Amino acid sequence: MNISIHKLSAQVGLTSRTLRHWEAEGLFCSMRDKDSGWRVYDETATHCIYIIALLRKLDVPIKEIKAVLDEKTYACLCDVIKKQISALRTNVEKHTSMEKCLIHFLSVLEKEGNQVIEDIQVLQLLKNEMEEKNMLNAQNKGNTLQVITLPPMRVVYNIAVSISPEGEAMNPVLEWLEAANLTGTARLFGGDMPPMPSGEGKPYGYGMCASIPEGVGIPNHLKEMRLPGGLYARLESTDDIPGSWQELMRQLSADDKYESDNKARLCLEEHIRNDMNGFLIILLEPVKAKY
Repeated sequence: MNISIHKLSAQVGLTSRTLRHWEAEGLFCSMRDKDSGWRVYDETATHCIYIIALLRKLDVPIKEIKAVLDEKTYACLCDVIKKQISALRTNVEKHTSMEKCLIHFLSVLEKEGNQVIEDIQVLQLLKNEMEEKNMLNAQNKGNTLQVITLPPMRVVYNIAVSISPEGEAMNPVLEWLEAANLTGTARLFGGDMPPMPSGEGKPYGYGMCASIPEGVGIPNHLKEMRLPGGLYARLESTDDIPGSWQELMRQLSADDKYESDNKARLCLEEHIRNDMNGFLIILLEPVKAKY
C-alpha cells in the first residue's frame, strides 16, 4: 500500500524536504500520485526511510547507509555500526555519548545474526528503546551561529519550477561544471525562488548556482549573475533543513551585533560535496551590523 509524503513525514517525524533530500542522494525512489501529483512511497521505499532515519540519528554517513540498503542484512548493519564506533573513538571526548549509544544498538542487532532486515516495527522499537534511555543526541547540539564574509563571485545559475525542482535545477549546472573541468574549484549555492513553496504537490522554484572564473564562457542553457558577497550568518544544516533554518533565525534574533539583511541579498544554501555524506549543506543568511 502506498503512503503520501506528508503522511509518511508525520509518521517518521521528518520534514518532506528531508525526504526529498534523501531521495536526491539516491537512497530510495518515490512515485507520483496521478490525481494529486504528490510523492507517494511503496513498502520498499518506506522500509528504506525507516532505516535511514534511524541510522542518521546515529550519525552514520550516507555512504555507509547506502551499503546497508543494498544488502539489507543485519550482518552488514553490524559492520557499519562497528566502523562508526571505530571512527568515533578517534575523538573519544567529543563522541563518548554517541559511542555508548552505538554500542548499545550493536548489542541488540548482533542477536539477529544474518537475518534479512524486513520488519519496520522492530526498527521503530529499537529507536524508541534508545530514546527512552536518553541515548540519542540532537545532531545540531553545539552548532553555533558564525558570522563570515563571502567574497563577491561571478556565478552561473539555473532555475527550475516544478513540484520537485531541486534536481532539475542542480543537474544541468553540475553536468556543465564537469564538462568544463571546473568541478574542483566551483562553490555551489542553492535556494528557493519564486514561486515560493506553498504546500505539498504545488509547484515552486529552486535555483542552483556555481562560482566560476572570469573569462569562462557560459553555455546558452545557463545564465550568469554576480553575487555581491558580504556578511553572512553561517550554520551547518542537519537533515532537517527547514528546522535548521528556524534554528539559524532563532540564534540570529538573539544576537546583539547582527540582524538579517535578506531584503537586500539572497539567502543561500551552500552545497559542499562530502564523499561520506553526499552534500553537506551550509545555511547562509545575509546580515548587517545593528545600529
